Amino acid sequence: MKRQLTEKEKEEVRKQQVDTDGTLKCFISGEVLGEDDIIEYDHIQAFAKKGETSLENIRIVKKGYNRRKSDQTLYDVRDNLKLERLFEEKNNKIKLQDIFDLKKVEHKSLSAKQENGTITIEDGVDKVICPIFFDKLLDAEYFYARIKNKWIENDDEKGLQPRYIAYKRLVKLRDHLKTHPQLAPSIARLINNKIKLFDGQHKFASQILNNQTEIDVKIYIAPFDITKSKQLFDQLMITNLEAHSKHKQIPFYTSTLLDKLAEIQKEFLEKFIETKPPETHTEDNFINFLVSEQQYSKAEAKKMLISAIKTQAKDLSVLKEHIAIASRDANYPITDDLLGKTIFPNTLYLAPSKAHFKSDYDYRDSEMENFKSISNLLVEKGFLKDWMPKKRNSSLTNIQLKSRRIWHKGSVLTWSLYLRDIIINSCNMMTQDERDKLLYRKKFSKEQIERISASLERLFNHNLWDEPEGEVDSLLVSAQKQNELFDRKGLSLTYVLTGHN
Repeated sequence: MKRQLTEKEKEEVRKQQVDTDGTLKCFISGEVLGEDDIIEYDHIQAFAKKGETSLENIRIVKKGYNRRKSDQTLYDVRDNLKLERLFEEKNNKIKLQDIFDLKKVEHKSLSAKQENGTITIEDGVDKVICPIFFDKLLDAEYFYARIKNKWIENDDEKGLQPRYIAYKRLVKLRDHLKTHPQLAPSIARLINNKIKLFDGQHKFASQILNNQTEIDVKIYIAPFDITKSKQLFDQLMITNLEAHSKHKQIPFYTSTLLDKLAEIQKEFLEKFIETKPPETHTEDNFINFLVSEQQYSKAEAKKMLISAIKTQAKDLSVLKEHIAIASRDANYPITDDLLGKTIFPNTLYLAPSKAHFKSDYDYRDSEMENFKSISNLLVEKGFLKDWMPKKRNSSLTNIQLKSRRIWHKGSVLTWSLYLRDIIINSCNMMTQDERDKLLYRKKFSKEQIERISASLERLFNHNLWDEPEGEVDSLLVSAQKQNELFDRKGLSLTYVLTGHN
């Protein structure tokens, strides 16, 4: 059985843990311990895993932090706490560089030299020499190496790695790689004497957390020719995006996937405008260009255009500050996925227009202005600024509860269907073409905005949202019961449009 320390032994442990300035700090958190802190003496290596009971294996910790231990070492608990605090401090927006900083990995500049079918990477201290291989599909050279982590940087800043690191995946992979080999390498590109990692950052970050200084990496060599280097970049980007969407293992967050597709679309659009006659400059012809000259399918080309439209609308609207970067970040009320299923299809014209760019009938710019107006009203009338994350042991004010109900996923899936009819009714749209294009029209008049505002006022000030906690909240959780709830409580489309049922 685990024996208890004597007072004399506790004093010995205390002496070996006190800093030179006389302060005593919790071994896990590093916080200075005061007289009111509840402390425990525990094994660095867990007693349950045959940790020694010698005083060298005992440290003083705050009781609250020690509850996290289970059969881990105190070093593991301490590392987990540091990692949690990093994710909290950065609001879950963690990139590979943040892990480098956490583990105090100092980046070193390198030089790369190709010679006789090999490549030499060195920084003046360390050096690796590797054979070069050739990828026929990409028309590019590459090599494999156990690379020093000090040579690696994340391939962001309009690069190939837009994703943030997911905490749970990182911890699970870190723990797995403590006792298992890394079977597949991470993937990077070598450009301008820099090795930029764009796939496998969770594996790489996990190995850094496990104090590995060398990690297996497959590295593509960017050609010196700028055009060929750009071609390789585009090919790797498209391949990487498809690998994380169609063939995903760790999926891209929806928002970054859209952003990157929009970035490629912009470059192809510039090429289309430069090489094709002005009279052919329409979205519809641009889609045909992508299919005939860039080897995209019709569906892929349309998806590219739709992604650009959605990204532009999001970036220009006040909704952006309320949208989660990660798909399941509970600190935000909206996700890109929810926008794509609800508000976007009921407001935006998500099809290629046949209007010539910048002509009197090209309404993309005014569509964005109209979406901004709708977004402003949704934030204002829908109490979105009052939305608060749900936390344990905390209560919400009435207005915060109302906001959470309005922006609950099930609610948005239901009331967003009203948006189409609100716009149609407020703008007196008579033809099917008008109803298909919705916001793709001239900028809203003051009267039209007022009519939309009045409908949203009725939608979001209905007494359904103010009912006592209980039935309403339980039904909002069930995706099958929202329509029934809205109908039973009288929050119908007719009421929203007219004020009468």
